[in-house]
Amino acid sequence: MIHELLLALSGYPGTIFTWNKRTGLQVSQDLPFLHPSETSVLNRLCKLGSDYIRFTEFIEQHTGHVHPQEHHTNQPNQTGLHGIYLRAFCTGLDSMLQPYRQALLDLEQEFQLLFPSVMVVVETIKSQKIHGCQILETVYKHSCGGLPPVRMALEKILAVCHGVMYKQLAAWMLHGLLLDQSEEFFVKQGPSAGGAGANQEEEEEDLGLGGLSGKQLRELQDLRLIEEENMLAPSLQQFSLRTEMLPSYIPIRVAEKILFVGESVQMFENHNHSPSRAGSILKHQEDLFAAELHRLKQQPLFSLVDFENMIDRIRSTVAEHLWTLMVEESDLLEQLKIIKDFYLLGRGELYQVFIDLAQQMLKTPPTAVTEHDVNVAFQQAAHKVLLDDDNLLPLLHLTVDYQGKDSKDASGPRDGATPPQDTSPREVPPTGWAALGLTYKVQWPLHILFTPAVLEKYNVVFRYLLSVRRVQSQLQHCWALQMQRKHLKSSQTDAVKWRLRNHMAFLIDNLQYYLQVDVLESQFSQLLQQINSTRDFESIRLAHDHFLSNLLAQSFILLKPVFHCLNEILELCLNFCSLVSQTVAALDERGTAQLDILVKGFRRQSSLLFKILSSVRNHQINSDLAQLLLRLDYNKYYTQAGGTLGRFGRQC
Repeated sequence: MIHELLLALSGYPGTIFTWNKRTGLQVSQDLPFLHPSETSVLNRLCKLGSDYIRFTEFIEQHTGHVHPQEHHTNQPNQTGLHGIYLRAFCTGLDSMLQPYRQALLDLEQEFQLLFPSVMVVVETIKSQKIHGCQILETVYKHSCGGLPPVRMALEKILAVCHGVMYKQLAAWMLHGLLLDQSEEFFVKQGPSAGGAGANQEEEEEDLGLGGLSGKQLRELQDLRLIEEENMLAPSLQQFSLRTEMLPSYIPIRVAEKILFVGESVQMFENHNHSPSRAGSILKHQEDLFAAELHRLKQQPLFSLVDFENMIDRIRSTVAEHLWTLMVEESDLLEQLKIIKDFYLLGRGELYQVFIDLAQQMLKTPPTAVTEHDVNVAFQQAAHKVLLDDDNLLPLLHLTVDYQGKDSKDASGPRDGATPPQDTSPREVPPTGWAALGLTYKVQWPLHILFTPAVLEKYNVVFRYLLSVRRVQSQLQHCWALQMQRKHLKSSQTDAVKWRLRNHMAFLIDNLQYYLQVDVLESQFSQLLQQINSTRDFESIRLAHDHFLSNLLAQSFILLKPVFHCLNEILELCLNFCSLVSQTVAALDERGTAQLDILVKGFRRQSSLLFKILSSVRNHQINSDLAQLLLRLDYNKYYTQAGGTLGRFGRQC
């Protein structure tokens, strides 16, 4: 009888102790010599045997007998449990069962509480199809109970599972290899699938000539940001975190450091064409770090302090090496100056000459030859301002998108069009200016900072600043025409026309000064200061991202009401300059009517801009709006005029 019981508890039922798939191991009911109390005690022991048999079935099912191809992640109809973490769990589970096999006589004392608790973990993994590093989280949560035998057993299982994680970490952080065929690790290839997909496209309200409605006013008070993917989304990453796989006891900050190290090592291994100059990104400490990872793997209990300290040492080594490579060897500060000079119009004299040369060719819709002509004009402008850098100019190229052009030739997506016109990618742009862009060939390893997505954000700012500069130039040209005609007899219409030009120039000049001085120069000096105060590449990347975000925000590109209003004002200014330039003599009746429309439109848009700026002058997060208002209303002229830039005569 005792022999039969030991065999049954070892997983070999017989005639006395029978096995049923549904009810498990039970004492046979055909034994008249057993007292009911004895049957009850034996059935209690049989419950442990049932758990043991199910444990062994689970282990056999997921180890040894499973073919590798059954774990391939590309099979869409796969629903079973699989993966190396599951195998590690089974290995740990099997090692946990070893004392049971060696001490069946102590079942009631040692395993009466342990087996049901561990069975909960197994059933949870089976029922919820828990996969990969999620198994670490499940085992960890159940190991936090107050029963010492259960805690010790699950910690033993967890230590085995951690061995797999440390092997993946070593491959990723020391060699840039993502060994994760079954998608079980918390680092994955490709961008993260964040919640940015919730694209809320509201019906656009007309903020143009119709004045300000109640709904529009509420929108202005909300100051909602434009959610353009090409401006707000993070740069497209080759690797990202799979946060649902990250155990809760490993903080996100640690996982991001792991991601950064692996990405950097992988980039360096794949693109290091001059090892004699760059050397090892880990400074030839791979063996030392591998030994530290192995030491942590041997620890029976996971220590977050030791784990994060080790990750920090690797991250610091990589970050400092990248800083040296970027700042000292690749002259990052000089590259930033180039970005500022060309994308942010730091070389104002160059773009002033370029605007004059390209004005006529870009006034009409672009054609297949427009891009070539524009680059010829750009080279001519550079020559005129004595910018003949043979190493720099070949890296810069102006692009012009037009209908039918191969998208591979474009510098990037053209979503979120900039002033003065919004164009759909499939429409013919109304002018060449609306389709203009700038590309810059970034040299290795600066491409990890100036990614295509980052350069496209710079392009957004570039097109916006160029449109403001072009409008300012056109208004100055109108002033030159006014000076040429000042000896002629002027009419009341002429007075209205030149007053309108003065008011437009006042607004645009202040906007231009605000953008170049209050925003660009201020933010750029802060960026340089932050770069010079650190030897950590991640700090540089964070400072640069902050700099670019501030440019987009403080130049109002991300702020729908202000951006739309300024867009309308720029368009009105261009229409006015076109009217003045085309009409040498006094305005006829049609011209006077057009002027009247422009006067009323500019008055309404300037009033709308003043209302927006005034509504947030005391709002701390919109101090940039208040700064522009301070420039426009420095002598209270705006306020005294009721928020309108002057009076234009009785025609208004």
